[in-house]
Amino acid sequence: MRRFRSVLVAVVALLLVATMAMAAAGPNPGSGSTDVRFLNVSDSSAVVTIDYYNPSGVIEATKSANVASRGAVDFLASDSGLGDGWNGAGVISSDQEGASVAFIYWTGGQSADQTTAAAYSGVPMGATTLYCPSLAARNNVQKSLVAVQNADTGDAEVELYFYDRAGNAWSGNPVRATIAEGASKVWDLTDLGLPVTTPPGDGWLGSVKITSSNGKKLAAVVTMLWRDFSQAYNCLSQGDTELVFPNIKRRYINGKWAEDGGNIIQNLGSQTANITVYFLNRDGQVLYQFNDTIAPNAAKGYNTRFCSNYPAGLCNRTRPNHTGPVFDALGNNFVGGLRVTSNNGQPLAAVYLGRSFFAGGSNTPRASMYQAEGTSTGSTNIFYPAVYRVKAGSAWARYTSVFVQNVSNNPANVTVKWYRKDGSLAYQFTDTIPAGTNHGYNTRFKASLKDRTDVYNELMSALGDNFMGSVEVTSNVPIVGVADIIYADQQAAYNAYKK
Repeated sequence: MRRFRSVLVAVVALLLVATMAMAAAGPNPGSGSTDVRFLNVSDSSAVVTIDYYNPSGVIEATKSANVASRGAVDFLASDSGLGDGWNGAGVISSDQEGASVAFIYWTGGQSADQTTAAAYSGVPMGATTLYCPSLAARNNVQKSLVAVQNADTGDAEVELYFYDRAGNAWSGNPVRATIAEGASKVWDLTDLGLPVTTPPGDGWLGSVKITSSNGKKLAAVVTMLWRDFSQAYNCLSQGDTELVFPNIKRRYINGKWAEDGGNIIQNLGSQTANITVYFLNRDGQVLYQFNDTIAPNAAKGYNTRFCSNYPAGLCNRTRPNHTGPVFDALGNNFVGGLRVTSNNGQPLAAVYLGRSFFAGGSNTPRASMYQAEGTSTGSTNIFYPAVYRVKAGSAWARYTSVFVQNVSNNPANVTVKWYRKDGSLAYQFTDTIPAGTNHGYNTRFKASLKDRTDVYNELMSALGDNFMGSVEVTSNVPIVGVADIIYADQQAAYNAYKK
């Protein structure tokens, strides 16, 4: 029987980054650990195993579980049997198809409450070339950890090629390493000696292309560390000529910022990319669009609060809040999506960082990060392995926004199914999503169910106040998705699994 392997890159797998971040330049998130959720997306029960590999490629611990169809299991760092300070990688194997998500938790760091969190999706298949479009090396301000795992048999010969935001190759390219089967290696970019770039002027901003020179398949994840929050995203195996961002926000409420965000779009092609950027609301209406160019290997960002890389005339650097035609069109309560097209065939890759601020308008943000989806990679069956609606007494401990993006030119008729961890169906409903846009389903707020109070009330009742399950969405046309998990004091996002 074919074995299904879901590769989990050891970005911080079980205290990995805790050791590295303490020894290198800040920001310092403190001590970290990683838990893993596996969802059985097949119609049969599954036997699931996670193997924990040390940096030499030796399996030091193994855990197994039986998982019902549409059921889920959590592999917790605290139950792994590995000691404090252990670092390494994980590989999940199953006799049925499955999806996985890794959750990183940090404590004792520089943030105001000394806690941060992040998430990233497990990778079902490796690739010989990977692209990570957004990296930073800014001492004590912002930095990236790039983790690369050998997802193949035998040793992998790995090469890393770094480029700044303008597309200039670093003189130190390539950085080389040999990674044993199942093992991983992490590079702290503040240790590499990357040159200062403008912007930001106080460090380096750029990207990395990762290749296997001997044809072995790899997986990679970037952990982004700021002083107040941490996030992670999967590196991509390919670009696309049309990208979508299912969750974009600009909300300035009662004189205070509630939510904002920015995207980084990289040109993976060999020629300058001529792009068009569209901001859309949840009714599928284009609120604003503009054209721009991105040089080969270069990247640009278009923020919903700051001017970043908007073409001249579209944004005015007025303090404290930037102004201009783009922001005037979006308004101060924008919740929608972004679409980017490459008009001359150059492939693009991108990530998005969304920020929200604590109740009361505190300047301490929480954040979530995900990679943009190519429209050519949509599926009619997608899964969100980890969805929550949990209260601690009357207070919210954890809830989730599930965003579903229609990447077709026709309306999407979707069925949204909510499963408990044991695989039993808790509730389901149907919806129609306009062509090219997204809907959001929140386990706390009405979101796209605002006009369907009966469905919303039934869903909340069915989930209760201690729901820790999953969601499956089926559609008549291709869709993609992102989940945003909001903790009491933190936030994390991951991309949905496409079956």
